Amino acid sequence: MSFLARQCQRVSRTSTSAIYLSKRQAHKKSSIQVKLVDFVEGVGIKDEVVSVRPGLMRNILYPAGKATYVATYNGPRNRLMEAQQNDQNHVETDALANGLLREQRQQQADRLLGGLESVKVLEFKRAVVPNSESTFGSVTADDLVLKLKDDHGLVVEKHSVEFKSEGGRIKSLGEHTVQVQIGDNVTTITVIVKST
Repeated sequence: MSFLARQCQRVSRTSTSAIYLSKRQAHKKSSIQVKLVDFVEGVGIKDEVVSVRPGLMRNILYPAGKATYVATYNGPRNRLMEAQQNDQNHVETDALANGLLREQRQQQADRLLGGLESVKVLEFKRAVVPNSESTFGSVTADDLVLKLKDDHGLVVEKHSVEFKSEGGRIKSLGEHTVQVQIGDNVTTITVIVKST
């Protein structure tokens, strides 16, 4: 093979490989660096800086509060000062959030407890077995929670309702006591089951 043919062959190889590489990179998606605030499955763990697609960050991670954009710096960096500022910001936001959450929960518990103390008696009607005090349907924690919500506008979790007897439900006519625990406080409600 002549010298000229070899040179032409080399030039044609490099130009086609350059075209080939540019075609391969054309379909690759851009990515941005983000810092994860919480564990995200398939992306990374908390406080890790990862590369994600801009759409994922813009539409899913950032609105959900699971990631933050990494700040870009255009000058010399003082990593010690950055770390101190991050630590100080985390401490301030955590303390503020914990204090506000505690205060809000306490206010909600006090309001709910006051509402429950104003409700002393709840009445339910059930079908009765003939010649007996037993009912066909029982009164459960779900029934009690639904009645409190519908009649009095009080939202109580069903796991906080505790029946004094009969294994977590009322299966007979008459007057029964039920305890509702809100935070550290316990209030008692009288439940009356009547026949229909």
